[in-house]
Amino acid sequence: MQIQNNPWSFVSTDPATAAITGGTGLTLNADGTVTITSGALTFNTGAESNLGFTVLGATAAAYNGFYYRISGASGATTFVMQPQFVIPAGTAQSGAGTLAQVLYRSKVRIEDISWQNIGVGAEGAAVSMQIVDRNGNDVWRAAIPATAPNLAQLNRGKVYWVAGLVPISIPANTEVLVTVN
Repeated sequence: MQIQNNPWSFVSTDPATAAITGGTGLTLNADGTVTITSGALTFNTGAESNLGFTVLGATAAAYNGFYYRISGASGATTFVMQPQFVIPAGTAQSGAGTLAQVLYRSKVRIEDISWQNIGVGAEGAAVSMQIVDRNGNDVWRAAIPATAPNLAQLNRGKVYWVAGLVPISIPANTEVLVTVN
């Protein structure tokens, strides 16, 4: 990722995500923190120093949202995180979903966002891209079928104010450019 100069850019290797263990991957602790068990999650270097993460698609929706890491090293499968919202005491364990690193966690005004080189190297194949905010809300989700006649028609948008950026998936050989204001 490159967020030092405008426009920012993200490529297929920037999303840092892992599947949350089914059934018991999210456990509410007595102190309000959450123990998250997932596949190995290697953190993306260059992100802001206080690592933030998003849980999305959890079976129990009470766990979905923005967290700060308390413990768990890059490459690990178990993390203790502090949610930035209240999970009601007594909420049962949950599983499924995705744990994703927030690459930019502050509010940002996005003047323009564009998807470059759509489908390059994937001609004849469907491609998709997903970026969410720190709370797991879609910022941009696009799916282009293999039979799309003109990929250039689907490559640009104006999204304005966004609470953080979390790339979930970016196809290989493509780049997402984000012009901030």
